[in-house]
Amino acid sequence: KYSVLSHLTAISVMSPSNYIKSRDLSQKQPQHASNIYFATLVDGRPYLPNLRVDATNDQSVCRAALATVVISAYVSIISSPSSSAAFVANVTESTNNDDTAADSTAKNDNGETNDDGQLTILNLQKVDWEALISQSLTRLTCTKVTGGITNALVRVSGFRDLIPSIKSAVDALLSEHNCNDTTHTSTTSTDIASIIDYNSLLLRIFGAEGMIDRDVETSTYAALCNVSIAYRYLGRFQNGRIEGWLEGFRPLTVEDLQEEPTSLEIAREMARLHCLFEVPEGELREHHCGKRASADGEENGEAQAGLWDQLTSWMEQAKGYTEFRTPGDTERVKSLQLHDIERELRQILERFSVTRPQTPMGTSQHSTAANASTTSSQGGKIVFCHNDLLAANIMRHPETNRIQLIDFEYGGTNYAAFDMANHFNEHAGGTSAKENGQTDYSKFPDLERQKKFCVEYVKMMRRLQSNGDLSGSNVEGKGLGNADKAEGIIPVEEVHEEAMDLLDQVHQFILVNHLYWGLWAINQAAEEGCEDFDYIRYATNRFQEYYARKKDWEAKA
Repeated sequence: KYSVLSHLTAISVMSPSNYIKSRDLSQKQPQHASNIYFATLVDGRPYLPNLRVDATNDQSVCRAALATVVISAYVSIISSPSSSAAFVANVTESTNNDDTAADSTAKNDNGETNDDGQLTILNLQKVDWEALISQSLTRLTCTKVTGGITNALVRVSGFRDLIPSIKSAVDALLSEHNCNDTTHTSTTSTDIASIIDYNSLLLRIFGAEGMIDRDVETSTYAALCNVSIAYRYLGRFQNGRIEGWLEGFRPLTVEDLQEEPTSLEIAREMARLHCLFEVPEGELREHHCGKRASADGEENGEAQAGLWDQLTSWMEQAKGYTEFRTPGDTERVKSLQLHDIERELRQILERFSVTRPQTPMGTSQHSTAANASTTSSQGGKIVFCHNDLLAANIMRHPETNRIQLIDFEYGGTNYAAFDMANHFNEHAGGTSAKENGQTDYSKFPDLERQKKFCVEYVKMMRRLQSNGDLSGSNVEGKGLGNADKAEGIIPVEEVHEEAMDLLDQVHQFILVNHLYWGLWAINQAAEEGCEDFDYIRYATNRFQEYYARKKDWEAKA
């Protein structure tokens, strides 16, 4: 009956700064600062800036998960088209720039900040949260999810058994929603079950503190979910968020990447991301794309690769560390000679410094992608990239063989060829707990496999563009439209020529990618230590492969 956040997310404006405003508001007013269930609406989802989760404490995990489920269901109901006006009038309180509550009407219905500085606050006082959580603890199961090295992940299961309790909590919230609208003063179990169409959720506690802007990253993830590129996002708490659990899916292994059918399916899914997702206009697009001066002096939001700024920033950060967690770690990092790495990076930056003005995709000889992608003469087309397509970030359903990309936290506008180069390098592994930083570059795909990947990618890009299919979820089996029917009209010679041009661009980024993740690992070692994962070993292997590849290519040149 209700599509989870369907109406609200469709009209939301992605505003990362509203996370900051919510945190400021939660601390400035005493009645909010002491309330861990204080919640605002940002990017169409609830945000609880005072609720901090301890991944080692099941009660803490369940509290965040259950509160988010209840609030998300509540927002889904009151934000349906029939209830939007009443939502504005009845269940929000308006705050202005001096943080003083105004009258009972917010100026918009999407949880975003208005021109006059208003922010939507959700009224959640009707629920006895602690009683709800204590009654539900025995029915929820928390299971640590292994495989990630940046974040702590916990699967929380058992929500279907809690439908009656969740219904009661939602009804309590809806009891406030009765001044101008009597449509949703209460719900039925069927209503709630249609919203909570899952039994498990994924709770993510953020890691890599200081290396990822979590406000921007969460807004980006919300935008990806809105167009069904990413799976599901229910809400955020102070140090993490709640996401959908991909029931039945399994993460790929390094060995899976060696299978040609799997490799080609990944190529198609990468093309789908690059072709179908455009960063929404406004604040989020400005962050990812920046503002560039056009020929007439006006600023515009054409996409710019964030790669170079990120590399430079991580280089400066790495140089700033003089000591690591242990004396042994400090010595290991010294042996990496970061001043030499800086010189290598400087040479790469110089090589990529001469670029022609970036132009919309479709104007160059071999450009086929849509949606305001741009082209650089040195690096190729610029699109929204995942930037971290290692095996564990690619989920596959064993029965349907459907692929779903996850963990977009390093995603951003970048060269499509970099995304591909990164994926090729990730065939060597090294990021699992078992591998603990030890890579195996004998698994790097050979030239024939690289060619096939690029050809499949280009074919899918052309199919998607020719069909104009910009919606649908791969998880639900949609999103490819009549792609296969279009295959017969694709000129084989053109596809091959474009794929080989793309592969040339990919090879330019193989070396760059080693520096990228090598520097990332150094900074992770400094911030988090190497007790749980040997970041320094991983950095060492990435830098060693950089020099080995560079030597081989210089010899061939």
